[in-house]
Amino acid sequence: MYNFLKKLCKKKFIRLIDLQFSYIMASKNEPYLMFIIAYLSYFIGKGNTCLPLIKFNIKKILKKNNIILSKKETQLIDNIKKQEKNLLNYPIVSNGKKVTPLVIQNNCLYLYRIWKEENIIIKNLINNHFILPPVNNIKKILNTLFKPSDIYQKISIAMAYTHKISIISGSPGTGKTHIIAKLITFFIKIYSIPLNIKIVASTGKAANRLTESINQYFIKNNFLITKTEKKNIPNKATTIHHLLKINLYNKETIYNINNKLNTDLLIIDEASMIDLSLMSIILNVLSINSRLILLGDDNQLPPIELGFIFQDICNFKKFNFTKKYSEWLYSIINYNIKNKNNNECLFLRNFISLLKYNYRYKCYSGINQLSILVKEGNVKKIKELFLKKKFNDIKFININNEKKYKYMINQFIIEYKKYFVYMNKKNNIHDFFKIFNEYQILCAVKHGIFGTKEINNQLENEFFKKNILDNTYKKNDWYIGRPIIITQNNDFLNLYNGDIGITFLDTSDNELKVKFSLSNGKYHNILINNLPKYNIAYAITVHKSQGSEFNNTSLVLPNKYSSLLTRELIYTAITRSKLTISIYSNTSILFKSIKSKIIRFSNLENRILQSIHT
Repeated sequence: MYNFLKKLCKKKFIRLIDLQFSYIMASKNEPYLMFIIAYLSYFIGKGNTCLPLIKFNIKKILKKNNIILSKKETQLIDNIKKQEKNLLNYPIVSNGKKVTPLVIQNNCLYLYRIWKEENIIIKNLINNHFILPPVNNIKKILNTLFKPSDIYQKISIAMAYTHKISIISGSPGTGKTHIIAKLITFFIKIYSIPLNIKIVASTGKAANRLTESINQYFIKNNFLITKTEKKNIPNKATTIHHLLKINLYNKETIYNINNKLNTDLLIIDEASMIDLSLMSIILNVLSINSRLILLGDDNQLPPIELGFIFQDICNFKKFNFTKKYSEWLYSIINYNIKNKNNNECLFLRNFISLLKYNYRYKCYSGINQLSILVKEGNVKKIKELFLKKKFNDIKFININNEKKYKYMINQFIIEYKKYFVYMNKKNNIHDFFKIFNEYQILCAVKHGIFGTKEINNQLENEFFKKNILDNTYKKNDWYIGRPIIITQNNDFLNLYNGDIGITFLDTSDNELKVKFSLSNGKYHNILINNLPKYNIAYAITVHKSQGSEFNNTSLVLPNKYSSLLTRELIYTAITRSKLTISIYSNTSILFKSIKSKIIRFSNLENRILQSIHT
């Protein structure tokens, strides 16, 4: 079996780590166990949390992946099938009642660590029952904060107040960032005692944007809060990893069951980027009296690491609110919420709020129409949308030959030439960042001629060749205005993955340095030699753009399809833009990507429903 797995590894059906893991865990006289462990490791590597045994059929799996078997290999697989037995008979497998490397639950095979992390999440969700306080004061505060038409915003805050854990999901433009400031105001108003409120986001840039948005809100709505109440407003947002002091190398935090995180209210933005492991850490370190509010978009890209926990929880939106909770909500907002497609009620639905009204995009905007159709996977209507050319804010350019590719690069040069012309006129760093955020290229991949590396290199070469940088101070490869994106967290330098910096000339010592925007509105200067890992940032990946927004964007897809190209990636890219988006892609690649939906297998819903009904 080991030799057969080596062959599968060479064919890139499994990874080397999957092969080695199976070799360590199972002996040579346990071929079935060896194969299933290798496949479990591979399956988890794809972002799934466990392997459903009901779907585990060796021959079907190999056939689906175009693995052609020799006669000898077919006999080997047939012999393995004969040796198949109940996995619980193996000493390294259990039902979780004792600690073993592998666990079976609900006919799914887990690694013990993942099973344990899922247990923490399930326990917290099942115990997340509501409390129903008197409505008068709640109504009064909500009516002060919102217009009568802001129904879904009111529901979100009411849910957050009545649950230890609450979810607020909505597409970009539905007011998720804005509602955070109103959540803070509501909780400060409803409690007459000092509160310890923490706000975090998944990336440094998202945290900076959040801080800026909250500060602007309280400057504009100064009359809502008294001097005493102002002391409860958090100074700034930070990243989750920074708040929890998570070690970069072993992923451990200083907080645990015996040393809880000291906060009354923890608000997390861009929560769809949180993986299973991080979510279990967050829930584990919160004290019994802490509240957790998670905001995100369950249609965006899943986390880079394991699972899609935000979407898993949001799946309970298909149920109805419980009768008692629905009546209580009605008494506050005078609006009847009911899922007409499902009569079944479940208490888990009570803490999931969906923001539906889009404040950013008008219903007749092209970006809004396109994002909805992509979310639905409606390729037919998307083709019609591009064909009619009805909207000025969306553009599709079919890149099907070298001439079109050169045209694309030239368009990018034209856009960034505006940036350098502006840079030479202005000397205000705040304006530099503002003009740079006017436009951003988003790529699906890093490598190849359609990837970030090649496009960034081509643009820099063209800038020098076309004398665009002639009036700019240069030193070696560096020049004023050169943008970079940080790819590795560095707590010491206060720099985090996704932070974008712009090169400037420090006149005090005549040295080129990189300036980063901080959440407090100030700037942070870093010597070029002190920078952590970074990439040039004219073009960044769609993954790196999560949590950011730009006025105008260009999306670039490669000319060959890969599993990276999905509906979620296209949707995420489109919704980064506030004003216009241009899509540069081969037609068939774009539509195939929109048809391809990310499916990460999770047993969370089944386990929760089973726990409730037993």
